[in-house]
Amino acid sequence: MNFRQIVRPLLIGALLAAFVFLLHHRGLLDALELKSLDLRFKMRGSLAPQLPIVLVSIDQDSFDEMGLPWPWPRTLHASLIRKLAKAEAKVIAFDVLFTAPRADPREDRALAEAIKEAGNVILAAEHTEVSSDFGPRETLSLPIPLIREHAMAYGIVNLVRDRDAIVRRGRPALRFQDQTFPGFAQRIHEAAAGKEHVGGKAVSTSPMIINFRGPARTYPVAPYYRILRDEIEPEFFRDKIVLVGNFSPSEHDVFPTPFSAHQQTAGVEIQANFVETLAANDPIVPLSRGGHVPLFFLLSAVAIGVTIGFRPWQAAALVLALNGLYAFAGLYLFANHELWTPLVAPVLATALCYGGITVDSYVREQKERIRTRAILRRYVSPDVAEELLQNREGLGFGGQRKHITVLFSDIRGFTGISEQIAPEQVVSLLSDYLARVTRIVFKHEGTIDKFIGDAVFAIFGAPKGHADDALRAVKTGIEMIELVEALAPRWTEITGRPLKVGVGINSGEAVVGSIGSEIRSDFTAIGDTVNLGARLEALTKELGVPMLLSAQTAMELKDSIRVKPLRLVKVQGREAPLMVYCPESLIPADIDFVLDAATPYLQQKK
Repeated sequence: MNFRQIVRPLLIGALLAAFVFLLHHRGLLDALELKSLDLRFKMRGSLAPQLPIVLVSIDQDSFDEMGLPWPWPRTLHASLIRKLAKAEAKVIAFDVLFTAPRADPREDRALAEAIKEAGNVILAAEHTEVSSDFGPRETLSLPIPLIREHAMAYGIVNLVRDRDAIVRRGRPALRFQDQTFPGFAQRIHEAAAGKEHVGGKAVSTSPMIINFRGPARTYPVAPYYRILRDEIEPEFFRDKIVLVGNFSPSEHDVFPTPFSAHQQTAGVEIQANFVETLAANDPIVPLSRGGHVPLFFLLSAVAIGVTIGFRPWQAAALVLALNGLYAFAGLYLFANHELWTPLVAPVLATALCYGGITVDSYVREQKERIRTRAILRRYVSPDVAEELLQNREGLGFGGQRKHITVLFSDIRGFTGISEQIAPEQVVSLLSDYLARVTRIVFKHEGTIDKFIGDAVFAIFGAPKGHADDALRAVKTGIEMIELVEALAPRWTEITGRPLKVGVGINSGEAVVGSIGSEIRSDFTAIGDTVNLGARLEALTKELGVPMLLSAQTAMELKDSIRVKPLRLVKVQGREAPLMVYCPESLIPADIDFVLDAATPYLQQKK
């Protein structure tokens, strides 16, 4: 692989990786990344809760049994608090808003007295943001003073919903009008920890990813109405953190979570997961930018290197293995170390790098195939061209030494013929002749090396070789002679001259391939074998025969075609004379120098 072949895919891979990183940086992959986070929760599975948390559900069964519309009388909540306090609940947390006084003040007083008696009740407050003509306006809805002053504490119940409406995060505290208000889960955590002054510690206002213990109803649940009817044993609540909240979808306090995107989870149970996360100090922490940026480009670089260095199917397997290993490592870090490593961007980058480089390579290869096919079809038949394209090793474009048989043919006296008629007629006659010759050569799976005017140079044995290339060449020559005999009457009528052809055939070693310069090269053969073939063709006129074969070609024919030795001839460039042969069927009757058959051509090899 040369420098250009490396630089181009490197550049493509780098650009694709940079493109994916830009998408990631702009937040355009966040939705998919969040889905990958949800998938990790599901693959990790549920965790057994460690905190003694139980939930009291204001559910549809309770609505049906109570037969009351929402909001319920606060005297009912007072009764619930007293029963939970009597059962020695450690903390009682109401995920229910008491931000407006009731029409009957006695309800508020009853609830306030029950809260005061219990001494461990945490209430909910709500932060809202509404749009107005003057821009967004924030408000904070707190429990009414009568109730608030007797509570152990109150906290902000707002949960953080992502763009896909799934709740994954919560705030330990909220900053509002230069004050910090602890969150509902933070208040419960501090109360359960046994701190004397709830809220005395400064907490973060940044959202944190809740380490959900499982899907809906991971924590034990007791219906509200059954507690009022004393159908739940007090032991169920003893020393427990009790969270009371709405489970009914009609009250709009249920949300999708990573475990249950299509199944709503009560907000109060999400708060329970948040409390557990705070107590265990195990929120899910995203990998820092200083970590994920180098990791992203390292994975991309590995994918680029693998794609360049291996075959496509091998690279695909390695990139797939790389992504699988990275995903497994990410799941391990998530499940065991609460670390959230980016998955979508690195996997997308490695896949795009592989895909982009592979597609570019494929497109360039197809263009090269088209170019090569066009070149091959100038020399060989379409079928042979396709076969050679399937087996590129056989092309030998770099120049290879091969055993071949060469055929040279030339129309005798063509120069004189061309002087007798108009150039247009010459072109017409010659084009028709060469087209017919080409079909004959292709029929025997030979290769047209070149046309030089009326002369034809054909190769048998390259780029595709056969065991009987010599026989194919001789058959081609015979059919060319028969073609000329068939065309002779028409040519003679037009030109006034007889039409004859000479064919010279030789077999031996030659260098075959794409030979030339970087600017221009041709598929051809060079060597002494080629030179001798051309000289044999030139001798046909002198000896008065239409075809001459070398001793090597005659030997390779074996018994396929009967040939006879003619005589020893002196060939330019050779010190020793050479025996030449001709197919018996082509020897004119008036030739008197044919050697006796008892002088076989094989004796010339001794």
